[in-house]
Amino acid sequence: MRRAEPASSFDQDLSARQGEIVQVIEDSVRSNGYVPSLREIGQAVGLASTSSVSYQLSVLAKKGYLTREAGRPRTAVIRTPGQRQFDTGMPESGRPDTGSAGPGPVSPAILAGLASVPLVGRIAAGRPILADESVEEVIPLPKQLVGDGNLIMLRVVGESMIDAAITDGDWVVVRRETDIENGDIVAAMIESDTSSDREATVKTFKKVDGHIWLIPHNPAFSPLMADRAEIIGRVVSVLRRL
Repeated sequence: MRRAEPASSFDQDLSARQGEIVQVIEDSVRSNGYVPSLREIGQAVGLASTSSVSYQLSVLAKKGYLTREAGRPRTAVIRTPGQRQFDTGMPESGRPDTGSAGPGPVSPAILAGLASVPLVGRIAAGRPILADESVEEVIPLPKQLVGDGNLIMLRVVGESMIDAAITDGDWVVVRRETDIENGDIVAAMIESDTSSDREATVKTFKKVDGHIWLIPHNPAFSPLMADRAEIIGRVVSVLRRL
């Protein structure tokens, strides 16, 4: 992503870098219909740490330039004081901003049919599953494919679920919920065998005699007793790159 030019239309209470961040988000929403990831924002404005980007976004929120939806790290609404509100590419009047440069607004009907799904990386012990540092990217996916709800996406590692047509390198979309039944394919957080971190695993949920088991779909792997595991939610979709 190219480094954005400082935005000149913003109030003087913004630093040059904060103005750049606002401009990067505004350009992405106008062009793509969604907010760039923390890493993409950092690359555009010269910040190497996603924590630094997150801090700057928090400052911008306090100054009233954007709002961030809790639990959705890449959801932001730019509010330029005295000018327009950016969310779906539409100004506050509800009419397209046809006088602005760029490819034009994204149709609200198109955006309404998309879910912004965070792609979550490896989870360190004790870190919330949707901590900003854990989100690698946010992917817009059709709701017809993934449905509604609090969704995340995880990359599958290993072959323990190949007989359920879930293979190494696939992505699974998980709806975070607690109403899990026997036979549901779930994502769960378990202790890593190789480090002190926790890691996500995908298995079939089974509860027998008060104990929770995570069942693989490959005879080469053994079931895991998972009474201490954290069930993230139910797998609702599997994506594969051909």
